[in-house]
Amino acid sequence: MCTRGRPPGGGPSIGGPPAHSSPGAVVAAFGVALCSTVVGELPVLPAATTAVPPALRYRVREVLAQLPTDGAPLEGTAAERLARLLEDGEPWLGADPALAEIGAWMTEAGRAPELRRRGCQWLAMFPSVDSVRRLAAVALDPAAPPPVRDEAIASLGCRQLRALHPETRWPAEAVQLADEALLRLADAATAEGKLGSDRLPHALRHVSSDALAAVLARAPRLWGEAIECFATPPLGRVLLVSIDDIPPRHRLRALRLIAAVLGEEAVPLLLSRARTAEPELRLEMLLLAIACGGEAHLPRLEEALAVPGVRQVGLVRARAGWHLANRGVIPAIRGLRVARTSALIPPEDRAARCAQAADDLAAPTVFARYAEPYVYALWAWMVRGAADPARAKELVAAHPASQRLVRDLSFEDLARRGRVAQLVSAAHELGGLDTAALLLAIWGRPLAALELAAAARHHTPELGCARVLACYRAGRPDLAERVLAADPPPAELVEDGAPPAFPGPHEQWLIGRAPDARPALAALAGGAEAVIALARPVPHDAEPDATALDPIAAVERRVSRALRGATVFIAGELPPPARAAIAAAIAAAGARLAPGPLPGTDYFLEGEGCPAHLIARLLRDGTRRLLRDELGGEPGGDR
Repeated sequence: MCTRGRPPGGGPSIGGPPAHSSPGAVVAAFGVALCSTVVGELPVLPAATTAVPPALRYRVREVLAQLPTDGAPLEGTAAERLARLLEDGEPWLGADPALAEIGAWMTEAGRAPELRRRGCQWLAMFPSVDSVRRLAAVALDPAAPPPVRDEAIASLGCRQLRALHPETRWPAEAVQLADEALLRLADAATAEGKLGSDRLPHALRHVSSDALAAVLARAPRLWGEAIECFATPPLGRVLLVSIDDIPPRHRLRALRLIAAVLGEEAVPLLLSRARTAEPELRLEMLLLAIACGGEAHLPRLEEALAVPGVRQVGLVRARAGWHLANRGVIPAIRGLRVARTSALIPPEDRAARCAQAADDLAAPTVFARYAEPYVYALWAWMVRGAADPARAKELVAAHPASQRLVRDLSFEDLARRGRVAQLVSAAHELGGLDTAALLLAIWGRPLAALELAAAARHHTPELGCARVLACYRAGRPDLAERVLAADPPPAELVEDGAPPAFPGPHEQWLIGRAPDARPALAALAGGAEAVIALARPVPHDAEPDATALDPIAAVERRVSRALRGATVFIAGELPPPARAAIAAAIAAAGARLAPGPLPGTDYFLEGEGCPAHLIARLLRDGTRRLLRDELGGEPGGDR
């Protein structure tokens, strides 16, 4: 079971690695079994590495070959591709602890600041003892550029799983080392009386440490941004007596934390402070007093509600009733503690803990919105950790903007309930038309599925599977078989050269090792019966299906490979006579020549020297390969 990092043991002290690692040292870090090679100075992921999907390995090699090795700036295409790799690779790269050495190489002194900053993000995917030591060395280095230090600080603090590899888990020793580094930074900032990093307080929100609590207690006003879900009783008492000194924007968080940490001990001071507090904070203090001390304090709340101008009286009373039924529970704090430390929880326990945290974060929103928008993002990650469409529905109802973070779960909820119009609208707004089309086909709305599939920009396995299943459920099993045989999605590139046939090595790896990640892959590879097995009964109260048959006709045209009215792009180079002959043949067939690889182009014809990446892009865009004999013979000579 991978823990996304090398096991505890060797490596540099918290003082950091040498200023520069030689290429040989970087190669050695990959281990003999990986048989690493070097391009220039860069470690290259070898094909023998099997813990990461093949297409991602290929992209790692490509990106590494483009990174600057001499301190030159990271910019342009190299910067863009590295950013995309970090985003797309986040769920997978942590499966191979050896890849942490790439981040170590990127963060070395002498590299470009942006490359070092990205290296800190890379190391965050591998929270091992060695990675944390390297990050701590950067965070504590006064000579490091501020953006690099800030990224290292953020990586030391963030103990959230989010979209990382599911086996990711911070070991206890790594947590201790990270806390020590953050404590040193916080202690220095407290002594100086000002923050050296805007990201340090947010990093500290993830830390539960007696020593850190003592540092924060020395300057609660300075550390208002760091106060959220962790505190010791001594810190809670300091916050309670100094609540008026804490900046107003932080007081609500501080009050919740005080009540969660001190319980009934906080009640007398809460009641005392409530007399002079602003109306909003007064109600919060009285509600927290009820949460900790029970119904004896209801009369004070009723007195406050009787004051003219108080709004939402019914909701305030309902919240008081919730607290009486759940005495001693401050749900937001309990939920945030899980959300902030999800990468510390054993993988086998995470789904249940995330589900409970999602419920905790949902509870207060029945009565009022969160004042802090970021809480909704943490709630969304808990919903994703629970993998529960019903909880996604609850989140989206409370905060529609969060639908983007739980998109696929929300789509599944809408499809299960037969909410066709909402699903179609959300898919157009948020992307994922292929996923939404497949869900509509699965839950018995095939014509709506084909309409949505027609608008999708990329020919993905989900889109192909949606077309096959929708045609079958629309009463056209013959067309479903033709789509399955004649229009498979493109396979991912795994090496230089022509794209492999579907399912390629990447797809086969996913089918064999992570079948739940992309169910459409296994279904398409399994044939018609496997695709049909995805179907579910139509929800009893589902909205009607679409009625237009045009999407079925469009699928028929696509698999017929008719050229009349189509557009054809010549990819690559051809001698002028051959190009002219092919252009004439295209015109004779009733098609027209496209000036470039434009969206919506129907076919491409491969010329000389056509890059594999261009072919892969065309296939992914749904452009089909046209063979020269389909133009009627061999125009322009043999090939």
